[in-house]
Amino acid sequence: MTWNMDTASYINNVLTIAGSDSGGGAGIQADLKTITALGNYGMTVITAITAQNTLGVSDYMPVPLDMIQKQFDAVASDIPIHAAKTGMLASSEIVALVASNIKKYSIPYTVVDPVMVAKGGSTLLSHDAISAVINLLLPVAHVVTPNLHEAEVLTGLTIQTIDDMKKVAKQIHSSGARYVVIKGGHLNDSADDVIYDGNDYTILPGTKINTQNTHGTGCTFSAAIAAYLANGYNAIEAIAKAKAFITKAIQFSLALGKGHGPTNHLVDIVNYNYKEQVIHEVEQAFSVIQAAQCGDILVSGSSNIAYALPYPINKTDFALFPGGIITHQDSVFKIKDAACNVEHPLADMMQKIKSNYRTAISIKNSDAIRAIAHAMDLPVIHVTAPDELMNTGFDKPQIMIVVDDDPLLYIAGQNPSDVAQIVVSIKRRLHEYTS
Repeated sequence: MTWNMDTASYINNVLTIAGSDSGGGAGIQADLKTITALGNYGMTVITAITAQNTLGVSDYMPVPLDMIQKQFDAVASDIPIHAAKTGMLASSEIVALVASNIKKYSIPYTVVDPVMVAKGGSTLLSHDAISAVINLLLPVAHVVTPNLHEAEVLTGLTIQTIDDMKKVAKQIHSSGARYVVIKGGHLNDSADDVIYDGNDYTILPGTKINTQNTHGTGCTFSAAIAAYLANGYNAIEAIAKAKAFITKAIQFSLALGKGHGPTNHLVDIVNYNYKEQVIHEVEQAFSVIQAAQCGDILVSGSSNIAYALPYPINKTDFALFPGGIITHQDSVFKIKDAACNVEHPLADMMQKIKSNYRTAISIKNSDAIRAIAHAMDLPVIHVTAPDELMNTGFDKPQIMIVVDDDPLLYIAGQNPSDVAQIVVSIKRRLHEYTS
């Protein structure tokens, strides 16, 4: 039997109308990565060509108006557009042309990212284009996403607080945009965003992430909103999901180049691709400690092996054994095969251990085992509570963690195989220690 399945029916089409970033971190390139990562088909109308890298924009050249129009006509006359976003538009003429085509082709959802200044400080929107954005582009925008600086330019107001953001959002909304998102990434004490829909304000809380690698954040955020709108989410849902997406992209940003590196659009895709391998390595580590009959140094049901996906966001991103590892004297068993998204105390502990330690095994806490660890020159970290681990730096490949009043010790490292071998070494030395 031959299946004649329309695979295109599972994918929605998103158009990005923006400038090209030769460094790949922002603009058209960032938009396409985002659109693809979120399961959509990306199309482009390129409005400008830039020569840029992580250090900034060295030059740019607007695309001629007739060529921008031909790109619109080529795409819109052939492929349905389920949502669109705008980025760098450079001149008032380009702004006017883009706004007219959004209306001409009745694009259902347009997200406007009013790009004005590049991360390195280069101006990307002429002064006369700003009024064109206000008068022509905002009226056709379903969502507009200015950062604090852009919102100040669009309104002439100064922003320092959440209340200021609300006032600015209300003024921008009066220009015609259906939803206004004032991004708070440049606030002094938070990264909260404010959404205004003409009636209600919604605050999306955010946490500052300590990184200079934020090139392309605005492009990525707005492209993600467009992708989620194309997939049927309402505006508030799309904005919230896009914020979660960009937060992960910043949290695991890429330290490329000599300046502001790009965000990481592939967090979920990389995690998905590595899930099978991570689970396999946990199973292999289990086989090692099972073969060495390490049951007498484990705590039945409480001991476990955890291994993080490359970009762990929460405890669902760790592979462990459901129900823990079961022991009977020296023998070691498992109730079920390793899996991700397992409820177990070790998953909670792993979220507190510094991220370069992707794996941990929990074993019995005893004076003898701690003494053996010392004899093996295995660094022992003592804390009074697990939360202290979040602010503790380590520079060794493997460590042993001792927590006050905890019946377990935690051997942390970079992969399950290495920590399993440490457990086996402790088992062998314990036999000698007690003989």
